[in-house]
Amino acid sequence: MTDEQHNKYIAYAFAAHGAFQMLMVFFIGAMFWFISSVDPTGPPAEFFFFIFAFMFFFQALFAAPSFIASYALLKKKPWARVAGIVAAAMSAMNVPIGTGAAVYALWFFCGENWRSVYPETAMKGRRGPLSITPAAEQHWQGYSKEEDPAFVYRTPPPPDWR
Repeated sequence: MTDEQHNKYIAYAFAAHGAFQMLMVFFIGAMFWFISSVDPTGPPAEFFFFIFAFMFFFQALFAAPSFIASYALLKKKPWARVAGIVAAAMSAMNVPIGTGAAVYALWFFCGENWRSVYPETAMKGRRGPLSITPAAEQHWQGYSKEEDPAFVYRTPPPPDWR
């Protein structure tokens, strides 16, 4: 399977997770409506509406990163990797669909596979290997150059606080 297909399937997994979350909140809302219509002596319908609105808000809050990541992955936006990792972290606690989507996305985005799908993001800000500049080298007292190649570490003396 190609990396492009992995990217597309992760987007579908996040869309399925978000849709499942919203389906569950509407199922719970239907239960609230059924309970309020069957027992007219129970709590008023406004109470159930308030509870449903509260639950809908929080379910939408937890499902939104999945929808955003799904959109970004399908459109191959430059910020899709970050959105995918955030959505994976948010969806990991929702077993089984969210956990499956999270594991699949983290496998893809924490490995090297995503670089072929998003090459402009992978090379952005990349520099050569790190090295010490000559100006910083003269102030750095950690290593001794005379003992090359052993590079014995010398600890600097502690400061005098008197």
